[in-house]
Amino acid sequence: MSRSLMKLFGNRLALVGMTRGEDPIGQWTKKQISGVPYWFFPVSSKKLSARKPFVPARLEFYVALKRYRREILSLGSKSAFTQCPEALLAVSPWNWDSLCFWFPGVESPLKASRYRFARPLFRWFDSTVFRALEGVEVILAAADEAAINNLVLRSRGRLSRERIHQVPTCVDTTEFHPDSIADARAALGIPLHSRVFVNSGRIGRLKGWELLVDAFEDYLKTDPDALLYFAGDGEDRPPLEKRIAERNLQANIKITGFLKRPEIVSYLNAADAVVFGSFVEGWSVSMLEALACGKAIVSTGVSGIDSMVVPGENGFVVNSRDPAKFSEAMRNAVALPDAARVSTSIASNFDLTRMGERLARLWRPFRSYELPNESTARSQLLRFGVAER
Repeated sequence: MSRSLMKLFGNRLALVGMTRGEDPIGQWTKKQISGVPYWFFPVSSKKLSARKPFVPARLEFYVALKRYRREILSLGSKSAFTQCPEALLAVSPWNWDSLCFWFPGVESPLKASRYRFARPLFRWFDSTVFRALEGVEVILAAADEAAINNLVLRSRGRLSRERIHQVPTCVDTTEFHPDSIADARAALGIPLHSRVFVNSGRIGRLKGWELLVDAFEDYLKTDPDALLYFAGDGEDRPPLEKRIAERNLQANIKITGFLKRPEIVSYLNAADAVVFGSFVEGWSVSMLEALACGKAIVSTGVSGIDSMVVPGENGFVVNSRDPAKFSEAMRNAVALPDAARVSTSIASNFDLTRMGERLARLWRPFRSYELPNESTARSQLLRFGVAER
């Protein structure tokens, strides 16, 4: 999202977040995204790792924002945009002219936390976030109508449906687009003759990797040369590797580890179909990226799926967690004759520029939708920017 907003609105935005590099902590410094210079304020440093940190990143980010309040505000910014509930809690009392919050997914992040001690706190956390939202000018949600309505019910009167604007996530089709399967596989060393499935994103409990392994094992009964790639990494990599070894599937299932964006594009273009087994999602960015690369999708029934997959045309939605049914959908998906055209057509509805137009209509600081002068750093983007893949 940080990269996308910088492309859309340029250096009108300054970025506050975590760094994976050697940037000086607690200081404004100049950086570049896609050739656009912008102000960046790292509140802490976080090395890229699949391991669960001892201190939850959300808590660390919240405390760091509070610590550097004066330094952050020294830039003179008057408005703030964030997708992080912990950032909202930290900065909402800072007397902004305008504050915009975007739910990247409307489920409570603590309810499915990696930290067991945090899960019982989800109702308190929800209540605190809903209270902070009372002072937010614009609320956005990347979720379908049913999920947004559930959010409103969960707020117990603190949020009205009228205050929440549905704005799906987006995909940059200049980066994610169809390319030759043969070229992608040659670059990655993947056999051209094999049937290839890819799952992209974080390897975590809620992403449903167990279902994907079980379904793929069933798929191998009729196609023993098929391959499944987990294009990413995450805290559940050790149990995933254990399950693969227990099933003796090391020759057919591969885990890539963390990937850069061009590498993700290559794996998607190398696939015959892309598979998702998530229990819950917001509006899946990974799924949009696969669509933009012209791929058939097989997925469980997550938020936004009805807008991204047309069953029998560019994929299938499996509403149970039955490996046999998921495996059957995989077999049918690779045979769809027009999936590439349908998928890329759907992806065009979620192109980055369309999201920019929506945001410009909804939030005052984005209203003049144009690349700004470098000296006018008028808004502040608050985003926990450590990549999940």
